[in-house]
Amino acid sequence: MPFYLDNFKDNPHFKFNKDYKIRGVESFKNDLERHFFAKAGVCNYTSDKNESLLAIELNCNLALVELLFYFNRGDWGKDGFLRTHLQDLVKNNGVTVDIDELSIHLKDTSIVINRIYDQSIAQQFENVLTEIAHHYVHFTKGLSEVPYEIFVPVFEETNTSFLNMAHGNNTKNDYFKYWGAYYLSQNDPSIYDLDSLSLISGDLYMLNH
Repeated sequence: MPFYLDNFKDNPHFKFNKDYKIRGVESFKNDLERHFFAKAGVCNYTSDKNESLLAIELNCNLALVELLFYFNRGDWGKDGFLRTHLQDLVKNNGVTVDIDELSIHLKDTSIVINRIYDQSIAQQFENVLTEIAHHYVHFTKGLSEVPYEIFVPVFEETNTSFLNMAHGNNTKNDYFKYWGAYYLSQNDPSIYDLDSLSLISGDLYMLNH
């Protein structure tokens, strides 16, 4: 069964625009580094003059289990940081500013969260981390292997979420159905089914907007 990952960087319609400056983005990057204990990178992909889409990378010197410990303790990634700071960027620039992709690179894995509707990452980031903590034992195969990449979310070809994605009708629930996971012990990616708490077979393909 094919599953699809919405991959922003493969989309030829959106390109990094070095000439279009977002006021306050350097301060935003510095705040990201302080709040997430990370080295941050922020790229601006601009489709038109009225919208700025951001690709954010956070490089954290933590393992996933350490990150989840700090997150559950309230020391990492909480307090609505992304929502508040995106609102500030909108006020400072007078255009729509959104996060299209957020990548968190850790010592043992990378978590890639993609936008599935307007402001979806800012709104659901903390819920995604909560679910990663909740499902940690299951997608690590009983704590035996941490995937080296986790993609949130992926969509089943025949699922209504896939059709919703094509028409821009996704909801927050679509973040919590299927994730893609790559393991060093396997040549092919796995699909983690959050409902059944299990890894299922499926081919993972990249999909442009």
